[in-house]
Amino acid sequence: MVIGAVMLIVVHTLFALPILNIWWFATLIMIVLGFAFSLVPSAMWPSVPKIIPERQLGTAYALIFWVQNWGLMGVPLLIGWVLNSFCKGPVVNGAQTYNYTLPMAIFAVFGVLALIVALMLKAEDRKKGYGLEEANIKK
Repeated sequence: MVIGAVMLIVVHTLFALPILNIWWFATLIMIVLGFAFSLVPSAMWPSVPKIIPERQLGTAYALIFWVQNWGLMGVPLLIGWVLNSFCKGPVVNGAQTYNYTLPMAIFAVFGVLALIVALMLKAEDRKKGYGLEEANIKK
């Protein structure tokens, strides 16, 4: 989770910088973003049963989906509001242009929050010995 969060921070920071005028660089960053989006949930989902008691596991997964769906609703609303309020550029050929630096910085901040949560989870694992970094299947 820590590695994925750091990758998210780096990728979104690079997206916020005006250095993406080269197609292969943008493609490479998008591939890294795909790996980062895969690493964070693949590390988190198998850890839930190690933390939550079995009798509350269904509720825990439901709450995870609930929070995730609120994020899937709220983040596009936030980004749309930021774009319309702070990022409008000139109209070119009848089409509104936007500066996406601020929205990418917001996504980088979400990556920082993910990193903080991942580090808090590691600290909790160290204290309580959940075994989050151990394999789920033992031979």
